[in-house]
Amino acid sequence: MKIRQDQLGNTLSKGLAGCYLVAGDEPLLVMEACDEIRAAARAAGIEERELFHAEAGFDWRQLQEEANAMSLFASRRILEVRIPNGKPSDKGNALKEILEHPNPDNLLLIVCPRLDAASQRSAWFKAVEKAGVFLPVWPIDRNQYPGWLKRRIQMAGLQFDPAALAALAHQTEGNLLAAVQEIEKLRLLGNPHITEEIIHDAIGDSSRFDAFALADSCLLGNLAEASRILSHLRSEGLEPLMILGALTRKIRQLIALHGLPGPQLSEAFKKQNVWPKQQPPYKKALQRLSAQDLHAALQVAEQADSAAKGSGDDPWRLLNELTVLLTGVKLPTS
Repeated sequence: MKIRQDQLGNTLSKGLAGCYLVAGDEPLLVMEACDEIRAAARAAGIEERELFHAEAGFDWRQLQEEANAMSLFASRRILEVRIPNGKPSDKGNALKEILEHPNPDNLLLIVCPRLDAASQRSAWFKAVEKAGVFLPVWPIDRNQYPGWLKRRIQMAGLQFDPAALAALAHQTEGNLLAAVQEIEKLRLLGNPHITEEIIHDAIGDSSRFDAFALADSCLLGNLAEASRILSHLRSEGLEPLMILGALTRKIRQLIALHGLPGPQLSEAFKKQNVWPKQQPPYKKALQRLSAQDLHAALQVAEQADSAAKGSGDDPWRLLNELTVLLTGVKLPTS
């Protein structure tokens, strides 16, 4: 069954399905959809959660064994499978087998980037649609963005002047993670009524050192600035995953834009929700970075994601490596 994100709450209220597939390139919306599914699972008494990062070299037999195993405490579990490129390395055979022979003790949650048409014709995807719920997460387009911002502001218990709402929309320009961060900062100010002046003061103080400023510095090829921002974000205690979400989104957008001629590139910018004011850093990065560079950066991003979730590697070292790759600066070797 395929649903929209605004239908998720109502769908969950009618009872849990055995499987959910959440796919999209907007990190905040994907994260929130998964959080809503996990919360519904907890409310239904599902306390355990096993997390699998299905990257290159992942042993799909491990997932099958877990799916077939009885829980140690005889309780139900979420088996959460994250597939960074959306293409299971075993062509989806393990997922298809699990879905065709479900264990009632398990809830399967699959998280992917946006799936292309070929992926949606695959046997494993069709098995998901038949056995569970498919939730494609679409980016918020330019016309929808002010309305989305207004709803988030109301959720935070704030009141914005129309000019303040317009200023926040202009400053964040479709970056949902940045917008949520700024709304939370404004909420912490303790003033429920936000004016345009407050927006400019609050965002002006912080805009130089946020994850999206880091991403733009990388795209512009400014390694010194990117390194300064990354160091500041680390000292401020920002979660590596928040930074990684901004960088990964840029990488995926660049991959989608790479190699396109002028007219096609303009249309692709629209499809990727990259507004005109945001395009110069992308264009500079597209001139500098090859498709091979971008795919290498995506692999490092996947490693950083695993590190931030406890693989044992240092996520900050990998984030630093990622900024170097994206700036295209060739560091001297010792």
